[in-house]
Amino acid sequence: MSGNETSGKRTESAGDDEIVVEVWRRRAKRILIRFLCGIVVILVPVVIVCRGSLAEPASYQAALAMTQGDAEVYRMEFESKIIELGNIVREKSQWKTTITQAELNGWLADNREFAKTLPKEVSQPRIVLADARMSVFFRCEIFGFDAIVQGELDVFCTDVPGQIACRIYRVRSGWVPLPIDSFADQLTEGMVAYGAEVEWSEIDGDPVALMLFPEETFQLGKKILTVQALEIEERKLMITGKSKSKQ
Repeated sequence: MSGNETSGKRTESAGDDEIVVEVWRRRAKRILIRFLCGIVVILVPVVIVCRGSLAEPASYQAALAMTQGDAEVYRMEFESKIIELGNIVREKSQWKTTITQAELNGWLADNREFAKTLPKEVSQPRIVLADARMSVFFRCEIFGFDAIVQGELDVFCTDVPGQIACRIYRVRSGWVPLPIDSFADQLTEGMVAYGAEVEWSEIDGDPVALMLFPEETFQLGKKILTVQALEIEERKLMITGKSKSKQ
């Protein structure tokens, strides 16, 4: 085999790898957008039923304080991790990644594609990871009324392969607690639209959405990804999973 032929094959392989990584990056971004939009589906309507508060919690203020320049840097770090993860899962059957709170909020603040998916009344969504919980904040304006809504959640994997649970501790605007049971149907409709099967359960009285996603939702090339564990730690989210070849 000549040297030129060998070089040509390497170039083709590199090109294929770049295409696969780009497809994975876009797919991963869509998955994150779907999840966050699903959370917003729960939280947006609650401001209609109860007058909220304009007071910004300290943790939300800190998340908003990120400069645009820092937001861009953290967004790029987040997307680099997604690309790196794409390379890992093609070679290994087990994988693990850590996404920081700053990277998530940088992505939220600097991603125009995600901003376009939000209802027009919603702005400045941010995430705080603390005390083993995920707090989702955003501003919402309805009928000229401005409110800051906060939802406290836990996201984890169940014993069912491919199933992710979302436990909702509470939703509030300022110090005013807001009802959440009546929004179960809206969350279900939102997740079903993205191909998930949704059931509702509860833990100690807290509603829990059990979302089972089809295998192709987490597909990279010829590999199927399964998320095995989601752990919320101080200012970071740990994700562990495995990959297998598509049958």
